[in-house]
Amino acid sequence: MGDKARARAMAQAVGVATVPGSAGALADVVQAMGMAKEIGYPLMIKAVAGGGGRGIRVVEHAEALHAAFAAAQREALAAFGDGHLYLERFMPQARHLEVQILGDGQRVIHCYERECSLQRRRQKIMEEAPSPALDDAQRHRLCQAAVRLAQSVAYRGAGTVEFLFDQDEFHFIEMNTRIQVEHPVTEMVTGLDLVREMLLIADGQPLRWQQQDIRLRGAAIECRINAEDPQRNFLPTPGSIEQLQLPGGPGVRVDSMLYPGCVIPPYYDSMLAKLTVWDEDRKRALSRMRRALDELHISGVAHTKSLHQALLADTDVCAARYHTRFLEHWLAHWPGSTADTVADPLARDTGRTA
Repeated sequence: MGDKARARAMAQAVGVATVPGSAGALADVVQAMGMAKEIGYPLMIKAVAGGGGRGIRVVEHAEALHAAFAAAQREALAAFGDGHLYLERFMPQARHLEVQILGDGQRVIHCYERECSLQRRRQKIMEEAPSPALDDAQRHRLCQAAVRLAQSVAYRGAGTVEFLFDQDEFHFIEMNTRIQVEHPVTEMVTGLDLVREMLLIADGQPLRWQQQDIRLRGAAIECRINAEDPQRNFLPTPGSIEQLQLPGGPGVRVDSMLYPGCVIPPYYDSMLAKLTVWDEDRKRALSRMRRALDELHISGVAHTKSLHQALLADTDVCAARYHTRFLEHWLAHWPGSTADTVADPLARDTGRTA
């Protein structure tokens, strides 16, 4: 399932809808150009072994395909040691939903879904659980599709089955065969320790839970606090932490390695902390996150706290009217940012409605 092209084929085999695209890895750009005519533009070039938004290019028209294919191939080879690529149709106003699953090789259960549509250049910025876009029937249909797919490969471990959701239709895009950054929101709405469950499965133990044991309660939101300056086009800001004040109280969780004097190097991912809150419903969770962000104080490096505060004051975000291209369009109009969306020209034209 870590091979994205093969995972698409497995999904199709068990009747889980996929985004229209190539059947497998492409031999070269010539084959890609022929396949692109069948799929239609705009489309996405994606790395077979990809993850974290790397090895992906959005192509608006045929004239741009050759250069984008070469660039994606170089990035994929450097990041994953595998330059194989495939194509998918680009769905600019879809939502990005992912279902957390656990499997022991015999049985699979789901831990409901996460909403991950607030992204910049395909890097997630903020996540929440459950998705405010789904009703109970849609949620059941989505989670059962994820379980069916994982069960078909006798999946063992923690994993995430990812979908695009548009106009009441779910399309499988990939599976992340690991724990993910945003797993705390799932832990807070289910009460499970996903890392513990993953380690117990790795130790050879069977699943301890039945599906009926996994209950959804309340709402959780996670903000990724990164060492990037949103007022300077998200320029990475390595340096030393001078002062640090982390929020606390009921329903507040901070995952971080920070301490005063901690050195943030330029060599790795820029994440400083994951700030996650839980409350009885989404409205209360939004309010709690605003308070937690107000209490958060990190000096010595620029970071993305101000971005999250602005997003949580936005009427569309508060009403859950957003999609995967929303944030880049929003940044182009945010006075606190000089973010350049020209690199993704489609982001300029998607509008602000889900």
